[in-house]
Order: sequence, then structure tokens, then C-alpha cells
Amino acid sequence: MKQKKNLILLDLDHTLIYGSYAESETAEFLFSHSKYLKVYKRNLAEELIELSQIKADIIIYTTALRSYAKTISVKLNINPIELWSRKNCKIVNGKHKKTIKAEWLYLYDKIIIIDDSPNVWLCQDEKIVFLVPDEFRGDVKDFGLEKIINELEQL
Repeated sequence: MKQKKNLILLDLDHTLIYGSYAESETAEFLFSHSKYLKVYKRNLAEELIELSQIKADIIIYTTALRSYAKTISVKLNINPIELWSRKNCKIVNGKHKKTIKAEWLYLYDKIIIIDDSPNVWLCQDEKIVFLVPDEFRGDVKDFGLEKIINELEQL
């Protein structure tokens, strides 16, 4: 029996982390990206990453800059097969939009998009499943990834 091959397209900002210019947030501090921008980790981020890496190949796909995304990937121990950033997005009406490569639809049985902003995606296909957490804003009491972990376990 053929094993199903899945791909997870994983967003970073407001899904796994929160970048803030505030003095501090209540969530766990991850790193300082610059003198002003601090990055905070969402509760259960590591658990979601571990489960994702068991379930599928992972591609980080963000509208942020590549260097920023690479640092986050390293800090969270994400081992993506690819890292797609702002330069890989399509600009539509002045906004960055994420697209699906036809090759991914060919290679994978299912594409799971984990992103708090499904509206930034330009895609429709029966193979695509969206798992949409609430937007993360640096609150230590946020457990929005629990629902996503439960949904991912069912796939």
C-alpha cells in the first residue's frame, strides 16, 4: 500500500511567533531581531513543529524577508525542505500573495496550509487543506495552536 505523501506550508508571523516593537510582551521571548524588534514564541509552537515534521515535508512560506524567516526557522528548530519568503510571493494590488507551485500539487497527495491569514493565498485545489489558528499577538495565555495540533493529528 502506498504511503500518503503530505506537504505542510507553514507560516511564521502571527502563527508561530510574534514580532513586537513594544518594550516586552507576556509570551516567551525568542530573540531580538534588531535593536527595536523582539520576537516572541507562541505556546505549543515546538509541539506543532515536531508533529508537522512527522506528518509531512515542511516548507516555510512567509511574506516576511528571507533572513528574518531563516533566523526564526533556526531558533525554532524547523528543518524545512524549502524556505519561501516575500521574494517568492506574487504582488496583487500592492499586496504580497502566496501561491502554490504546480509541482507541489503533482508531488503530494495533500497540501496542508497552516496560516493565520488564509486570505493571502491565491489557490484552490481539492488537495489543499487550510488549518487556520487565531492570530497570535504575544499573549502568554494564547493556546490557539492546540486546535491546530488536534486537527493535524486527525489528517
